[in-house]
Amino acid sequence: MDGEYDVLVIGTAALDIKVHTRALAIEPELSNPAIIELGFGGVARNIAENLVRLGGDVSLISAVGVDEAGTQIVQQLRDVGIHTDAMIVTADHNTGAFVGIYQLDKRLRVAFDDMQVIRLITPGYLNQHRSLFHDADVICIDANLSARALETVFRLARAYDVPVCADATTPLLAQRLHPFLPELAALAANRAEAEALLGTHFRDEDEVLQGARRLAQLGVDLAIITQGAEGLSYATSDESGRLPAFNVEVVDPVGAGDALTAAVAYGLAEGLAPTEVVRLGLAAAAQTIVCQETVCPYISLEVLYERLVV
Repeated sequence: MDGEYDVLVIGTAALDIKVHTRALAIEPELSNPAIIELGFGGVARNIAENLVRLGGDVSLISAVGVDEAGTQIVQQLRDVGIHTDAMIVTADHNTGAFVGIYQLDKRLRVAFDDMQVIRLITPGYLNQHRSLFHDADVICIDANLSARALETVFRLARAYDVPVCADATTPLLAQRLHPFLPELAALAANRAEAEALLGTHFRDEDEVLQGARRLAQLGVDLAIITQGAEGLSYATSDESGRLPAFNVEVVDPVGAGDALTAAVAYGLAEGLAPTEVVRLGLAAAAQTIVCQETVCPYISLEVLYERLVV
């Protein structure tokens, strides 16, 4: 699929297992009734699929096993039009997996992940695919990459003058991005991830906004802190503000942050003003939470701009 912009996405591709409890309380040491769903996930994979649906020409650098899950993930990526030539397929590790247990109110209660396979994305492997960095209009990463892999990503991005957009991924992983904040064109983090990055706790929305401003002061060109139903705060060196979330019925919130990051990356490639980039991200998040799937199958630029106009 030939899109308007060349986007390189680097990070995880995984099997998602969602466990939706059917009771108010989870009984320990017993089998609890639930609805269990299997799907394709991984932050980078989700971002890549969103980007190709928005019209990007997307290449994904990730790693999967030779198992059935890995085979299905690679085939699905190809089916939607993502370039998989730089994907690692290995017999040495299982495909990454994420297990999330969700309460009746759709909130995540506890999660587990196994992303060991991502260690195969080494500096040497990234250097072998430096042509993808050279050709990219924007690079998008998740925080599962090792410190040495991240160093290589940013070195190559500097060499070819390509902006980098990062998803903070989890509070624990977000801290890996701290040394690279001055090199980020955009950072999307939820409240807990931003707190981990800044080593602080936000007591109210004003402090969340101050957190976004602090990230901008630390060098992030566009810092975004998402707050779910409360919308988001954003900041650049010149402006900052809060934007409310779209008022939509939540079907499944999983993947909303990945969609926002993808739309932000696309907005960067498009050269949109910061406020417009953020609004596009909010529209992508809203479109995702009204879908049952982690990546909304009918997300598109046209759909997002229709939502922005309403």
